[in-house]
Amino acid sequence: MAKVFLLLLILLGASLYFPQTRPVVLDIFAPVANPLLAWQTKAEMDRIGTTLQALNRRGAELPSPGVNFHAWMGSTFYGPDRTDGWGVDYTLRAWQDSVAIISNGPDLEVGTADDILLTVLIQRRRRSR
Repeated sequence: MAKVFLLLLILLGASLYFPQTRPVVLDIFAPVANPLLAWQTKAEMDRIGTTLQALNRRGAELPSPGVNFHAWMGSTFYGPDRTDGWGVDYTLRAWQDSVAIISNGPDLEVGTADDILLTVLIQRRRRSR
């Protein structure tokens, strides 16, 4: 019985890994999968935030929201880490003292209650006069 359970778990993991099968599996297992995918997404967002803070500490230019951020994600992270647990690209918002990494969450829609947001404080460099 344990072998069957392990095999099913491996098949579920493999089907979630590939973007083509992810929507079908998510519809079936949404009540169980969404909390797990949210946890995975938060962990990935923490890794993205840590990487942005490290760039900022080194004085490197941070990616700007939009195409520049998506290009940076593509060159910095590989495979499914470029997208959230539901296979959607992360979004970046920037303010003077912080940036936010945003996932649309399980409903895949922008600006709803299930969105996941991580705010990272940054230091803007003052220009020498």
